[in-house]
Amino acid sequence: VSTQSSGSSGINAEYGERAHNCYKEATRHCFNNWRIWENFICSAARIQHIASVIVAYRQIVNLGHKYDDPKILGFLVSSVVNNTPSIDGKPGVTFHSKVVDLLKFASTKVTSSHHLWRSLAALFLEVPGKEDVGLGIDYLIKSYHSASLSIEKSVEDYLTCEKIASVTFEYVSGEDKDSPTFARHLQSLSTILQILIVKGHKLMESMEESVQLENIREAVRSSKEHLNTIEELMLFT
Repeated sequence: VSTQSSGSSGINAEYGERAHNCYKEATRHCFNNWRIWENFICSAARIQHIASVIVAYRQIVNLGHKYDDPKILGFLVSSVVNNTPSIDGKPGVTFHSKVVDLLKFASTKVTSSHHLWRSLAALFLEVPGKEDVGLGIDYLIKSYHSASLSIEKSVEDYLTCEKIASVTFEYVSGEDKDSPTFARHLQSLSTILQILIVKGHKLMESMEESVQLENIREAVRSSKEHLNTIEELMLFT
């Protein structure tokens, strides 16, 4: 069984590299076709070619396409955070600055993607030796505000906002109390949590008993607990 598995893995890897090379050649002939670049970026991610993903991502954005594929963003972030080697053997963390520059550039073109802002936050909160907690929290708050543009569209959208707020709470409550950004972050998060509580109650009024309703109740309860903690911290700043 293990021999078959190993052989299959080798075939898949070889096929992946061939597909990647085909799409690479296609980009030379259709340089301004963002769909070709999208195929290229997916093939690069499959074979862990981090540099190619970065190049393709930038080109797609340059071509005017508002690109924020969560899977590709997740690939870039996890490669850096987990220090996963690229296909050429380079440690994932060595791409940190290039990925940061890429996502900052992309954020000037795609300003309301909560996936993009949250990815930037992770690069400053989760990479050992690259931490900038204040900046990472700023990006988390931007992620929430982007997600909140559709907070009333569905239960899923509301819960996405609450999840981002919960992650933000964990970092803000653990932020250095002497940080110049601490008081500002407390105030921003307080406002966010108050909005989540109000919006959550509004959603519950129009819902019948269901798993979704219970999820909203839990999200509101969590937001209230977090707000109490934040308000206590604000008393000492």
